[in-house]
Amino acid sequence: MTLETVPPRLLHFRVSHYNEKVRWALDYKRWPHVRRALIPGFHIPRARWLSGQNRLPVLEIQGRVLAGSNHILAELERLRPDPPLYPEERADRERALALEAYFDEQVAPDLRCLFWAAYIDDPAASARMATDGFPIGVRRTWQALFPLIRPAFRRNMGIERERLAAARRRMPLHFERLESEIGPDGYLVGSRFSVADLAAAAVMTAIIRPAQFSYPLPEPWPRELVELRESVADRAGFRWVLDIYARHRGVSSEIVSSATRPEAE
Repeated sequence: MTLETVPPRLLHFRVSHYNEKVRWALDYKRWPHVRRALIPGFHIPRARWLSGQNRLPVLEIQGRVLAGSNHILAELERLRPDPPLYPEERADRERALALEAYFDEQVAPDLRCLFWAAYIDDPAASARMATDGFPIGVRRTWQALFPLIRPAFRRNMGIERERLAAARRRMPLHFERLESEIGPDGYLVGSRFSVADLAAAAVMTAIIRPAQFSYPLPEPWPRELVELRESVADRAGFRWVLDIYARHRGVSSEIVSSATRPEAE
């Protein structure tokens, strides 16, 4: 078997919107791949050993290791340009990439902060969410350790009083920006689905969670997260995310076998 025929191997967090970007791109391009779900916090040794840094997603593909959702999407587009995610016209492509960067760098950190803030003070709910799909023993271990690692989570997610308040103030502005970019055909750039739509919709899943999202959050949701979602449910941007998911999320290209079970490392 050559490097070209070995399926890509994705290390990911089930709940993360950054990781959803890469899952969606692989599925959209109908690229069969293997997924390994890791647990937030427990993932660091594996991620650092493979990629020299601590974050997921990490994609092993054709003998290389790629980290970062925007870098991975760019390589997927280069290696498998059909169906395209990048617009053909240069101006449209630049605008699509600028929107991807905005949602990655401005919106995603705010929504991640708000998402984790709904869980951070409840070790049981945090463990249920972070270890969903893993054995009960893993969940109990994570819950027992969480009070020790919670300060690091607060720092990494930016869950501080001023930072959290700023994220709440900016959330309506993020929706306004999204809504202002929606064109007459329902897309952010041009008349077809692109990386801009994928990135914006995937990032917004931190609080919207469409039915087509690959890994539903375990019930019950924290009250704060339910209220946050309800506070934007009447917005055009909220409806746009649901529509983009319904029209373009498609079916999974994951190769499923007993060997692809989640890992706790």
